[in-house]
Amino acid sequence: MFEWFKRQLDKIGSPTLDWVQVEVTTYCNASCIYCPHTVMRNSWANRHMPIELFYQLIPFLGYTDLVYLQGWGEPLLNNDFFEMVRICKDRGKRVGFTTNGMLLTEDTIRMLVDLQLDIIGISLAGTTARTHNPIRKGTDFNEIISHLDRLCKTKVEKKSQAPAVHLAYLMLKSNFDELKEILPLANRVGAKQIVASNQALIVDPKLSAEAIFNDTLRTDYYRNTLDEIRHKAAREDIVFDYHGPALDDASPRCRENVHRACVINVEGEVVPCVLTNPVLSSYYTFNDESLPLTGMSFGNIRNESLTRIWNKKEYTRFRDLFDPEIARKPEQIRADMPQRCIKCHKRLGA
Repeated sequence: MFEWFKRQLDKIGSPTLDWVQVEVTTYCNASCIYCPHTVMRNSWANRHMPIELFYQLIPFLGYTDLVYLQGWGEPLLNNDFFEMVRICKDRGKRVGFTTNGMLLTEDTIRMLVDLQLDIIGISLAGTTARTHNPIRKGTDFNEIISHLDRLCKTKVEKKSQAPAVHLAYLMLKSNFDELKEILPLANRVGAKQIVASNQALIVDPKLSAEAIFNDTLRTDYYRNTLDEIRHKAAREDIVFDYHGPALDDASPRCRENVHRACVINVEGEVVPCVLTNPVLSSYYTFNDESLPLTGMSFGNIRNESLTRIWNKKEYTRFRDLFDPEIARKPEQIRADMPQRCIKCHKRLGA
């Protein structure tokens, strides 16, 4: 009786979220030059989310229609990944994840199609092997595209529209021009959405020079090119979403949608976004300044319900800073905002 009563209390004040992002692993089979998993390899803690912890998420799946199984790792390395997808699909949820594409074997592809996975994101750093492979080390562009060709064939064979393929392109100075060839690639692999993003987290100071927002002399070129690709994409019925090539210090918004979504990390910690994940314990570079990477957990689902965590005063105050429906002056927002968010490339992207 007590447990039943406790569950009813936990439903009171339950949020309605655009998505819940779940970090199912911090292991990865790649060594991308910009990733903290690579740069921090000597101190990185590899771990999988145990299925027992994932089961504790089940009562909270009703808060959202989309569960995204992604964090600082390759999701397909977790042996329970397919069971996690099944759990969510059995409860009527849309499910997606992002992968480096190297583990998309024929059996894996068939299982994902059979499970009716909704979204599969593919990480790219170029539209040729010559550019992509040295940046996303441990992956091979041609092999990834071959896997996506197989996925297209399998969907046709099984008469399935799912999963939808999304391309996630990391923009750097050295690979930006290849972004102009992303639309033919998208058409080849049946992708209807492309997201082109900046370096949101620079943990290797040497990579500051690769950030397009630091290349202020070419800002107009970057912006015009991105606008041109977006217009071409629209004509081909492809959504092209991109992060701007400049930083806007007056921006109160956050691309991570922290007021309508949350991340549950591999340990069960509820955090605003992947960039405030406590698994990151090092330093990052912002305007040539070395700053500590600090986690921002508001609670853990091992010992509290997501409802209670979401409704904590400190979490509510934090989210209100980013809620576009709450009128606040930019200077007031910056005065109240944690330093980690004030100096965040993703928030400032314009």
